[in-house]
Amino acid sequence: MNMIAVPEWTEYRRKSGLDPLGMQNTSVSLYQTLLPGISNVTLRIRYYGFYAWLFSAYARRVGDTNPKTWQRFLRRAEALYALTAQRRGRETGVAGILWASAKLAASGDEVAFADDAEPGSPTHYLKQPWGAYGAAYGSQLFETGILAQARDHVIPVPSSQLGEALARCFESERGEITERYIAAIERGVVSLDDLDAFSSLSPSEIPPDSKERQLYQELLLGNESEARPADMSRRQSLLLVLILAQQLGRLPEISDVRWALYAGCLPDGTSLELAPDMDAQRRRWWAYQANDLSHICFETLLKFVLDLLAGYPHGLPLGNLIGQAVSKIRDAAEEAYPANWAGLLKQNPPAANASAQDDEDGELKLAITLMKAARQEAACNAECAWAALRLLAVLHNGTRKDEKQIAESFGGYDAAIFRSILTETRFLDEQLTEPFDRTVGRLLEERVIRRHLWIALRKLRYQGDYTFLLEADNGRVRLRDLGGPVFTNPRLGPSITFLRDIGLLDADGITEAGTARIRGAA
Repeated sequence: MNMIAVPEWTEYRRKSGLDPLGMQNTSVSLYQTLLPGISNVTLRIRYYGFYAWLFSAYARRVGDTNPKTWQRFLRRAEALYALTAQRRGRETGVAGILWASAKLAASGDEVAFADDAEPGSPTHYLKQPWGAYGAAYGSQLFETGILAQARDHVIPVPSSQLGEALARCFESERGEITERYIAAIERGVVSLDDLDAFSSLSPSEIPPDSKERQLYQELLLGNESEARPADMSRRQSLLLVLILAQQLGRLPEISDVRWALYAGCLPDGTSLELAPDMDAQRRRWWAYQANDLSHICFETLLKFVLDLLAGYPHGLPLGNLIGQAVSKIRDAAEEAYPANWAGLLKQNPPAANASAQDDEDGELKLAITLMKAARQEAACNAECAWAALRLLAVLHNGTRKDEKQIAESFGGYDAAIFRSILTETRFLDEQLTEPFDRTVGRLLEERVIRRHLWIALRKLRYQGDYTFLLEADNGRVRLRDLGGPVFTNPRLGPSITFLRDIGLLDADGITEAGTARIRGAA
């Protein structure tokens, strides 16, 4: 009974985090505009300068426009960077570090890495053909304007302004070390003495008083008068992180940033004091978090249905499944079960402080309840499903207070394809006075089960991925796999690391340089 019957004409590949209801993509699209030029896999800011210098050095010293020659040079440079970081120790966010650890342990005074850098090598430092550049940094180097396309060949070049400036200072401030580094790339062999010398190129070794560090700061938090819209958005988001660190009096975690920008205050209720333009950016983050919470609600309802279906190995008619689910939610709610959705809205106003950890009815506490009870390995019971409906009602009330921001953030998507808090609250607005049983039944059937089947079918058709968590057959629905709600990851982790890399934050919170940057932006 634990076997998964997969059609013979497709290959089954179990995957996780697959956006089973197609609601996460609107959150992702929004956070991409809030922190452009940074991604969840660009882990250290110094790679930006490293690549600018590398492209410049290749153009001057090699100049071969054959992509294969460039690929070999690039991969050797990245492998050598991993060896350098591992030799230095205490470095994080460096591609190929596990390979480098094993390589150094197995080598003597010299380390040969040329074969490991060859594309397709069985001993590869990274499997991706174009290394960390192709897998992570390339798109962001173009987004930030560090790299540009060349006129006569396909190999990118540093841009005439920011890219060349970064390349020059990276090389000039490190002196003869960069020449030794290029020579080691060409040899494909490096000595331990060279690796020790190269440690000054590591991500954590950006000199505080260097032009290089200043250029990174200008890249992340550049001059307002010269900034493109994307640069302005990145600047404002990073300034919000610095302001929060200042008010918290410590280094913020990702969850601190998400909830403070959503609530507009600290957990103790202290209001964030922001200029109008900064508060407008905070409202965009509020819309992002509200949308993320909304898909958590729907994914929790999906988990509840899947766990219920797990008790029926042969499946159930869809009507029976929906009827059982609604009945169990009604029993869990007891006297709080309302007559209609309007009644649930009345019962669940937004909390005065959504980030308060001691408010059982607040968004933070409800979200924690959902994430604990709806983990993939745990059973999601009717009490959890009821909490999801309550949180959805709180969010619905919140969107009514700022309909303009929600419409601005999500109104540009085709509602027939892209679901968001905007589409779901508009659906619920049409159900305000309908019997609550009917509304919950429609949510489960139309917005959860049938939506999942549609999304999974599109992924199978266009991507070849089998992601069905349940399937319909001969009037019955059967369980295929289990899943659970997953928050999207809005690039805040790398952003905080970048601010630490350039000395605006440290382990204790905001630094003097960070405080000065806030004052300069005021």
